[in-house]
Amino acid sequence: MTESADEMPAGSAAVADAVESARRGVITHLTVGGERVAAIVPESMIEALRAAEDAEDAAEADAAMDEPGASVSWEQVKTELGV
Repeated sequence: MTESADEMPAGSAAVADAVESARRGVITHLTVGGERVAAIVPESMIEALRAAEDAEDAAEADAAMDEPGASVSWEQVKTELGV
């Protein structure tokens, strides 16, 4: 997951309402021309998403370690890539 985000002060009334809704667990979708383009979500949802992604990454790493075949050293990989 990309770890970038823009922050916006909760100054305007609409943004303040969306932020307060997020504090209560409500997702607010932002739209342009009726199309959903972004969402203001509770921070707990972001934390849960990150934890789920970390667990998935760990499971994939474990599965890769269990694959049959010879291991390739980091030095060999760097040599093959010309690094």
